[in-house]
Amino acid sequence: MPSLKPVREWAHRLSRALRSRDAFCAYVRTHGNARRAHSWTNEDLAPSPPPTVNWRAHNFCLFWFGMGFGNWTLGSSIVGAGLSWWQATIVVWIAASVSGLAMAFNSRAAANYHSVPTFHADFPDFQGGAYVSTMLRCLFGHRWETIGPRFPPSVGTTLQRFIGFLLFWLIEFPFCSFRPNRLRWLYTLKAITLPPSVFGLLVYCLVQSRARLASDERLIDQDTRPTGPALAWLIVGSITSAMGKWSTFIANMPDFARYATDPSGTMWTHILFVPFPAALGGMVGIFGTSCLQRARDVYDAILDHSWTGPARFGVFLLAFSSALFNFGRFCDATALFPSYVNLTRGMWFCCLVSLALVPWKILASAQGFLAFLNGYGIFMGPTAAIMITDYWIVRRGNVHIADAYSSTPGARYMYVHGLNLNATAAYACGVMIPFVGFVGTFGVPVPLGAARCDELGWYISAAGAGSVYLALCRIFPLKNVDRSLAWEQLAREFAAERTSVENEPEKASDTGPNDGVVLC
Repeated sequence: MPSLKPVREWAHRLSRALRSRDAFCAYVRTHGNARRAHSWTNEDLAPSPPPTVNWRAHNFCLFWFGMGFGNWTLGSSIVGAGLSWWQATIVVWIAASVSGLAMAFNSRAAANYHSVPTFHADFPDFQGGAYVSTMLRCLFGHRWETIGPRFPPSVGTTLQRFIGFLLFWLIEFPFCSFRPNRLRWLYTLKAITLPPSVFGLLVYCLVQSRARLASDERLIDQDTRPTGPALAWLIVGSITSAMGKWSTFIANMPDFARYATDPSGTMWTHILFVPFPAALGGMVGIFGTSCLQRARDVYDAILDHSWTGPARFGVFLLAFSSALFNFGRFCDATALFPSYVNLTRGMWFCCLVSLALVPWKILASAQGFLAFLNGYGIFMGPTAAIMITDYWIVRRGNVHIADAYSSTPGARYMYVHGLNLNATAAYACGVMIPFVGFVGTFGVPVPLGAARCDELGWYISAAGAGSVYLALCRIFPLKNVDRSLAWEQLAREFAAERTSVENEPEKASDTGPNDGVVLC
């Protein structure tokens, strides 16, 4: 039975905070800012204390083994957009391989310095709510299908799926109080449950179809299948859209890599265990949907085809595994207001904001889903490219981590009022190239060349931003880069310093209570 001690401690702190105005102001400030030492840091932005650095190489392998197989829905969406099964397979392999390589390079800095002062937002997935709805359909049968009034088609979803989303949200919300270093068990559970369920789905589909694949025309969301140049650009756009699926992880994998015990473990694990499980999972989705002759709502297709007790039980297990894949993909807004927002508060904020969004609109069609991923990627690509080039090429792995939290005028990393103008200009250039074409996805007439740039989305924005940043750093060298330092010399010194204080609890605990559940 879980301990209620954190809840009691939180209630006690809250009761004390309500006694006076000063007590409340001190309460709302994050633990790392309790003494108002600095407004740019808190217990989650500061380097992780040694006790929390507990992700070994096998933890990253298990993480991606589970997350990769959960991407089988991406393969079915690509087939629904107009590609054949073998074309969709190539698309998934290319996107997953590039994503794994980019994650490996972008995780190195966080794995060395155990710090990641970034901001990202990711919200509870509506697809998880759809799986909850499928589970309830398996339990309650036709009574679930006839519950309540019907939503009009303009809403883009059904009452059942909306209820499923609310239930999924309610289950996930309490887990926002846990930091990634306390959730290794969750990702291990995903790695155990997802691969067997995905392969079980494939076996069922092959048996039901007698290993016959559906024609491409029966699976796409269009009247005719594209050919010639249109098909070539559809393949390019699908690769870019698939990159958008992983673009958040590419830019924000440091959130997990900061807990790595060995920096080299974040390299080979991402290079190998991102593409292979993801590609295999995508292939399962591709072949499964081709066998069922239906590219979307595969689980509902199984129930429509075979409404029996064993089928309902099997679909319930499959939906549970798929919902588990969408569970625990948390978010944070820690770097926006570090004095008041730590990791858990940021996750609460993003989870609450998700109720005001309409994620079911994104999933209404395969084209809409891929268009969203493509648009998302053009904004995340430049961020990852600048982070990678800055660490690997410009700074050669050397960061004065203590100076990163100083806002004193003239401090090493203050730049111009806190802005690295080279990085700002590079990001703007990277986004600008495909942005006009991205606007065209909303129905605004744009030139054909702009639309083609949007098809290249993540790749062109990342390459543009990285190249411009390197060029600007050559023309306008950064004054805080010491080129006399050897490769990752400061990283080795930082590791040695942490080792020397690891056995001194009074020093190691100065960064705040980063280990465990922090309710507020």
